[in-house]
Amino acid sequence: SFILLFPAFVSAQGFNGGILAGGNISQVDGDTWKGYHKIGLMAGGYVYYQFSPNISLQMEMEFIQKGSRHNIDQDNPDDQSYLLKLNYVEMPLLIVYNVGRKFSFETGPAMDVLVNYTEEQDGIANPTTEPLRDVTLSGILGASYRITERLKVNFRLNYSLISLRDADAPYPASYRKIFFEYGQYNNVLSLAIFWDFKSPVF
Repeated sequence: SFILLFPAFVSAQGFNGGILAGGNISQVDGDTWKGYHKIGLMAGGYVYYQFSPNISLQMEMEFIQKGSRHNIDQDNPDDQSYLLKLNYVEMPLLIVYNVGRKFSFETGPAMDVLVNYTEEQDGIANPTTEPLRDVTLSGILGASYRITERLKVNFRLNYSLISLRDADAPYPASYRKIFFEYGQYNNVLSLAIFWDFKSPVF
């Protein structure tokens, strides 16, 4: 319903906004496996206020899938499969800097609210692991290329600022200390299309 109200909000307030959709690849830093092997989707909407031709403040709300996947190595008889599907409602707040009419760069924090998840070890659901946090924070770095006045393609790195699990010492050996705590961290690369409801002012 929030996304459906975007056009009215944009029109009433004189802001701009639009819808977005795309996909991502992800891994979890601090688990036992490496590599962007988990594929996910993202879709939602955004509004922004343009302070000048170069700078704007953008707020988004989107559904985004994160997590980790490890398929069995057939050459290793002791290997086990693993799957972690994390479905979030994510709310980024970004500063966007436009470079001319074509390119822009963005950065800022995002709040992630966990909607649901699936975790499997060797095909068995709910292995013994530390509990997942219902709310986490991420940091975003991104860049966009405007294809037309209202359509642009966006690439971004989305990385956890706090652990996605609520863990206490002693920590598993695989956990990493990033910023202030040991834990596991979502590491996501995404590619999406953004479509503005009206042409921006440069």
